[in-house]
Amino acid sequence: MHYVADIVNLPSYLDFGWHVWCPKWKQKKVGFVKLRRRESKLSWIVKSVLNSSRHSSISDNGASEPARVLLERLFAQTQKLEQQIGRDPSSPGLGVGFGELESELHAALVALKNKEEDLQDAERKLVLEFNEIHQARKSLERREDEMAAATLKQEKLEEELRVANVELASRALEISDLKLQLKEKDDKISASQLALLVKEEEIGEMERELMKKTDEAADAESQLRFKSELLDEANKVVEKQALELQQLQRVLREKEEELGNSIRMQESESEKLKNMEAKLEKQTMDWLIAQEELRKLAEQTSKHVGEANSTLDEFGRVKKLISDVKCELVSSQKVLASSKEKMESQDRLLEEQLNELEELRQSIMSYLPSLRDAEVEVENERVKLRVAEAQNEELKRDLLLEKELVAELQTTLDKERSALKQAVSELSALCEEIDSKNAAFEQSQILLTAKESELVEARLEIQHLKSELVSLQLVLEQKNSELSDAKEMLEELSHLIAELKGILSSREEELIGAVSELKEKGQHVLTMQHELTNAQLKFSEAEAVVGKIVDLTNEVVLSLNDQGYYTLIPTVKDNHGLSSPLLDRPPDSSKWQVKQLETELEFTRETLRAKEMEVLAANKDLITKDEELNVAIRKLDAKEKEIAKLREGVMQDTDLKQLYALSQEIIGEKGVGEVAIEKLQLEAAQLEVEAATTALERITELSRQLLHQAGLSIEAENDILLRDDDSEELDCSLNVSCNCVFFFSKTSVIIVEEQNEVHDYK
Repeated sequence: MHYVADIVNLPSYLDFGWHVWCPKWKQKKVGFVKLRRRESKLSWIVKSVLNSSRHSSISDNGASEPARVLLERLFAQTQKLEQQIGRDPSSPGLGVGFGELESELHAALVALKNKEEDLQDAERKLVLEFNEIHQARKSLERREDEMAAATLKQEKLEEELRVANVELASRALEISDLKLQLKEKDDKISASQLALLVKEEEIGEMERELMKKTDEAADAESQLRFKSELLDEANKVVEKQALELQQLQRVLREKEEELGNSIRMQESESEKLKNMEAKLEKQTMDWLIAQEELRKLAEQTSKHVGEANSTLDEFGRVKKLISDVKCELVSSQKVLASSKEKMESQDRLLEEQLNELEELRQSIMSYLPSLRDAEVEVENERVKLRVAEAQNEELKRDLLLEKELVAELQTTLDKERSALKQAVSELSALCEEIDSKNAAFEQSQILLTAKESELVEARLEIQHLKSELVSLQLVLEQKNSELSDAKEMLEELSHLIAELKGILSSREEELIGAVSELKEKGQHVLTMQHELTNAQLKFSEAEAVVGKIVDLTNEVVLSLNDQGYYTLIPTVKDNHGLSSPLLDRPPDSSKWQVKQLETELEFTRETLRAKEMEVLAANKDLITKDEELNVAIRKLDAKEKEIAKLREGVMQDTDLKQLYALSQEIIGEKGVGEVAIEKLQLEAAQLEVEAATTALERITELSRQLLHQAGLSIEAENDILLRDDDSEELDCSLNVSCNCVFFFSKTSVIIVEEQNEVHDYK
């Protein structure tokens, strides 16, 4: 009975272990996670428990095979003992039979003890498995700590990104300062009015460099946008994982509630089965009592032939009892049929008992022809009774003695019955304990399979999280590399800005030198203009003198041919009214004067040819300058397009939104005053950029208009210079210089207005 108590207490131990372990499992942070499926050891443990020894393996009918065999032996032994007692109550084999019965009971107890030990081993192995599960949970918590460390690292990287954004903002402020300095330089450049034609090539080079820099800036902006998109996607993935973990936790809680409900249902069903088993035990006891009465009646009929009629009545009553037992068994079968779907093992046991009852019924039916034969014999004996009346008295005495012996045997049978009842009750209790153990074992198997599936899913989830961690680490490494590239690009931009500052300073010096050279050239042009005017006056006077001389010579020749040289002189004087001393001289002096005039004419012609060559050279210079102006116009058009592209690329709403978002991230932990200051600084930088772009646009428009006007004036003046003289070259240069002065004055005024607007806004 101690063993039985220990076996009954085992399920409570299992329940205690499960209730102790379950809260620890519920305290997980990750929840219901999926793990990689591994080979389960629980199936091996169960198989080892089932196959370690035949007497501990569970058969299909729900009871252990050796226990069933031992019970059959016990029933067979009890039947033999009853038959022996019925035949010969004083036989010496009864003691041996009782000894064998005790040995069989002892063997059954030993088998149950072995099964109890096997169940204890299985429970220990279950505890080991629960410990392994606990260790797996600890490993999951460690993995969670690793994931937390990874998130901290990600936060650090985000802080680094914020620092980089702060640096970008500072660089933007530096660029705005540089733009202000550029505006100041433009104010200084407004003083150099005539440097535009000389420095166009250098401006073209700077424009190409600016194009390259703008392309690089656009690439950097595209990379930063790509990085921001990747960060947004990583944040979405992290949020999705958090939602999935919450859903898995809810599913785990629901499954635990379902397990609790199923356990309560199984407990209620086990109580119902226990009640049914108690009813069946009562019915079996009634059936055994009826069987014993039947055997007694059979013995009495064999000994007392004369009492056959009474035995027939008793057989009728026995049949009624058997029919009643039959009805009760049928009702019990109907009752058990309702619980047959839930407990197959108990149904099979009941079927075996029904088979045994049917065998007993058949044995009773086989007794009926023997009873009929006995009736025939009784009739024969009635015939012989008359002959054997003398022997009846002797038989009566023998019967009295036999009655005394039967009474003694009855007492012994009562004792044996009580002992058998105790043995049967113990066996039924053992069967109940075995059934409860089987049910508890099946429950533990179900729980183990559920836990195995949970472990497998948790390990799969851990592997999935590992892969996600690896992917996130790769993404973070890529972000680090992109950040380093962005830093390098910023450094390169700073170097390029410094180089541009140096180039601007050198350009200013060159512009100052060009202005001085242009001033010298202007003075030289003025001197050339005076010289040209003097030469033109001399040339006109010489032409007039030569014309007069030619006329006079023609008239003199005509007069000499007609009247003579000296007679015609007064007429010529009268006709022309000349008072020149050349005509008053004699012919030799006039010839000499003519030669002198011819030499002067040749000299003037040579001077005129030289002037014409100079005019042609100046015309060629003007043509080259015209070509240079056209090139400058094309460059300015390209520059205007670049400025439009820059304005579209820099001043887009998306970029402003990104800058605002970056500023919001940067000022996450700053005060309200600093936030307002930084907003004002950003707006000021934005206004400066807009002012610079508008100023550049207006400058380019003015320069284009001036260059077109200069080109038209140069083309018109080239035609005039080819037809007339080179006095209009000076007018062209003066027009160009005036236009350049107007252009630079306008640019200076525009730049000053933009600076005033920016300062007023600040």
